[in-house]
Amino acid sequence: MRAATQALPDYKNLDCSGETTLAAARMEARAREPASGAMFHELVAPLLTVSVQRVLEVGCGTAALSRRVARALPGATIVATDKSSGMLDAAKRLVISDAITNIECMVWDALAPPQSHDMLTARFDLILSSVVVPYFDETETAAFVRRAAGMLTATGVLVFIEQDHETDALHFPNHALFKKIVRKPERVLPATSALGLRATLRQAGLAPLPRRSFLWTDDTYGDYTRDLLGRFAHSASDREYITPAERDEWQHTLESLAKRGDFYYGIVYHLIAASNKTLDKA
Repeated sequence: MRAATQALPDYKNLDCSGETTLAAARMEARAREPASGAMFHELVAPLLTVSVQRVLEVGCGTAALSRRVARALPGATIVATDKSSGMLDAAKRLVISDAITNIECMVWDALAPPQSHDMLTARFDLILSSVVVPYFDETETAAFVRRAAGMLTATGVLVFIEQDHETDALHFPNHALFKKIVRKPERVLPATSALGLRATLRQAGLAPLPRRSFLWTDDTYGDYTRDLLGRFAHSASDREYITPAERDEWQHTLESLAKRGDFYYGIVYHLIAASNKTLDKA
């Protein structure tokens, strides 16, 4: 019997929900997908120049992105932060397992008011955030961008890597069932999602850099995509959008497509970045 697909962990409150182990496993499954490494090399690696000496990752999860940055910049200091102490424990174990010595893992809530003893008083050449903004409302996003802007060096760059949920695509022959499960028209996306962040960056006094995009694809029905699409059906079933028979059809069809080599899932990620304008104002 197949194990039931669990709902998405409460990423915003993992220490309270007790789901850090589940969330960490899902994050690492995503990081192991070939598309994850390809996206890093296409979007992030070009930013890792010799002038980048201090890097901050906000909402690092298991620090998969920070670990890639640390390998690419062995002489730099990377500070990997997350508000969840449980998630940071998982990140620390993985950093040690990978024998990486230039990452400091720190519990830090990017939305909490700065404290006089705040350890993050240094300036950073690069601040990274990957798929964290969807867990903020628009006011919180604006507050975070302003705070991050104040933590940049004079030539520092603030970078967001965000999913464009208007672009996700799946090859599924029964299009009527696909529409029932994905239900795109019902999505409520905040103005600060994906490319909408550019206006927020300008309002914080930063200069947006040219957009760069990457098409994440999975042609094999890997662990991350299997979990993702299973959660789509789980959510649709809970809301009674689909019947148990339709949920089984969804699962069986995806398995069949994968066996035939006809499976495809894709979604576009945008790199939305901006540089500090301090030098322009000088």
